[in-house]
Amino acid sequence: MADARQIPWTTISVEAVAVVMSILLAFAIDAWWAERKEGEVEHIALLALRDDFMASREQLATVLKSLEDAGTNYARFRSATGAELIEHDIGTNRQILTALVKNHTFDPVTATLDALANDGRLALISDTNLLGQLSHWQRSLDNIKDMSFELRTESVRVRRAMEQHGGPFARWQQRVDDPVVLQQVDGATMANMRRDADFMGTTVSHQYALNIYLHSLYKLAATLDSIVTSLDQAVTDR
Repeated sequence: MADARQIPWTTISVEAVAVVMSILLAFAIDAWWAERKEGEVEHIALLALRDDFMASREQLATVLKSLEDAGTNYARFRSATGAELIEHDIGTNRQILTALVKNHTFDPVTATLDALANDGRLALISDTNLLGQLSHWQRSLDNIKDMSFELRTESVRVRRAMEQHGGPFARWQQRVDDPVVLQQVDGATMANMRRDADFMGTTVSHQYALNIYLHSLYKLAATLDSIVTSLDQAVTDR
């Protein structure tokens, strides 16, 4: 009778261990699956970010070229004599006119970054270095936006100064950094503007703002290149 009532501790222990192991295995599988799904979401986010930054880099290259051309055309206008300006053809005058009034502002593609930040999902990105770069990028863009506003203000001053010489010669289209020439400006009008000290002072202020903006964009381009490199590496690692 004593043997019949003996508790099978060995069997119970084995079964208990099996139950615990089953529970731990289930937790491990759930954790693995959640991590895998999170990794897939991160990979998709990284790919979308890379596409946006690649598009921004292409656009920035165009803006930098536009700013550099504007500086070249303005320098030609400022150094030319009245007689030389009178001899300029219509195409040259159009280039100079555009250089005088165009804003050349940079408008990066930020849809994915904005969506991740607004939804609190930036934490999906596991690369802390990349997160730091993205944070620096956002701060840099805030600074660029302030400078873009100043450029628009300077551009308005130039256009108003042109009105003293028979303008407006240009107006903005849908975008405030995309002017269209309304009428051809003859060489004599360009020469008169060049001799107008007040007008030239206004254009110098505008070009000064453009140059500051240009050098800020050079720094931004270096940051952008670094982020694209990091995104390439992060996508590869994923």
